[in-house]
Amino acid sequence: MGTHYHHRAISVAYLVLLNHFVKNPSPNTRTKAYLYISKNVTEISIETALKDFIKGSRRVAILGIGNDLRTDDGVGPFIVNSMNIDSPYIMIENVGSVPEGFARPLADFGAERVIMIDAADMRKPPGHLELVTKDRIGGINISTHSMPLSFLMMYLEQETGGQTILLGVQPKSIQFGEGLTPEIQKVADGLILSLERILEQHIRGLEDV
Repeated sequence: MGTHYHHRAISVAYLVLLNHFVKNPSPNTRTKAYLYISKNVTEISIETALKDFIKGSRRVAILGIGNDLRTDDGVGPFIVNSMNIDSPYIMIENVGSVPEGFARPLADFGAERVIMIDAADMRKPPGHLELVTKDRIGGINISTHSMPLSFLMMYLEQETGGQTILLGVQPKSIQFGEGLTPEIQKVADGLILSLERILEQHIRGLEDV
């Protein structure tokens, strides 16, 4: 993936905060972390942030969310349907437009980290990527879902005891139609390779223990 996903928006760095918050959720920790992020976010890539998010976990779930009959809204399902990972430590599922119905399988799997891939209107250029935690998601619009994503993330965390993160992709179009627009297709192809690389490295680390 190289530099394609470097220099993304500041939301990418929220994952870096996650370990700080888990270990020490005090206001001082948050303040110091945000100050650090404001200076260093451009050095952090999507791939690095995702590695940091799943570090220390055993079971990771990747959920593709969206309607693949509405052009770029199908980016999440397209990505997970295209991934080639086979491991008892990894769950990869296309959950369509009603991801809340997948809470029980996630809990049964024992998901410790859940990465949700979805088209999200962030008022950015098509193909823009952001990683966002549930408490920072208020300004993101996903109109095709039956449940607000912040509630969904909270619900899944309550049901599984794990942590969730959104990998949002700014769509070019969510009009009815099959297939992704060329801009989003290119981004999706890069994300598939990146996610497979991250997960393969994670699996090797678990098998070497």
